[in-house]
Amino acid sequence: MNLMPFVFSCFLTLHSIQGHYWTGWYDRDNPSGSADNEHLTEQKKLGYVCGGCKPIGAECRVRGSGRTFTRWSQTAPDRLDVYCLPTQGLVCLNSQQADGSCADYEIRYLCPSTSGTWTNYLDRDDPDGTGDWENVKAFREDDNVNICNGARPLCTRCRDRVSHYHYYATGDAYNTDHDCNWENGLVCTREVNVKICKDYEVNFKCPNIDQYQTGICAACAKWTIWMDRDDPIVNGDSEHVGPTGFNPCSGHEPIDIQCRTRGTNVPWDRTGQVIKVKCTPSEGFVCENGDQPSGQICFDYEVRFLCP
Repeated sequence: MNLMPFVFSCFLTLHSIQGHYWTGWYDRDNPSGSADNEHLTEQKKLGYVCGGCKPIGAECRVRGSGRTFTRWSQTAPDRLDVYCLPTQGLVCLNSQQADGSCADYEIRYLCPSTSGTWTNYLDRDDPDGTGDWENVKAFREDDNVNICNGARPLCTRCRDRVSHYHYYATGDAYNTDHDCNWENGLVCTREVNVKICKDYEVNFKCPNIDQYQTGICAACAKWTIWMDRDDPIVNGDSEHVGPTGFNPCSGHEPIDIQCRTRGTNVPWDRTGQVIKVKCTPSEGFVCENGDQPSGQICFDYEVRFLCP
């Protein structure tokens, strides 16, 4: 077992902010090649970030500098391909810079202290077929195991069922967005791994939600009101998250999102419309009139967000 990622993570300094806490600064790459790739997917190959939980914030800076920037405030000195996003990280491509070179960046993540309940470790599949599918969708649709009662998990932990080695210490490669992803779980296929995968088990942390906004549970997640910032009259209905759209959780990354038609309350995925941004916490929801069949426009949608 490679203990270096574990030892490294133990030395990261954690700083608290309103109950949530910051990781130390990560700098896994430098721009000496084609880019400075501080993508969260690459960082997770070295070990858990936020203990397997969804980061709810990110700060970035040029290494050695005291000037930080985020998705919401200040600006980067370079043009960035991935702009300091809590669920993606930062990527700067040398080819996109006027002088042909990026600065050397570092990033830290804000981790949620939101209360929740962990499931038991679950193992729904064996790797002797196409691979080991321990993903949320398969649990729900194939096994009728309704993980987190239909809500998005806040955290996911994954380990080899036999050795209990964490996912990052087994030497396996994982499918895109299923690398022990806090929301999706884990999928390891022979096609991606180019060998038989280990047999994995996973457990999920489901957020405790203050459904009625009582305030009794300060650490519980809370839903915003239903919001509708746009009408579909011109180009479509854009209920997106970002500097030109919603900032629903005061700069923190939403845990979950719900989207529906305004007035009739039909869930977005039952309308039959073509949706460009499909109701994700990080991006929100976007329906464009140009994507609909001739003569039709988007319905008027509304969204609400679950905040940590």
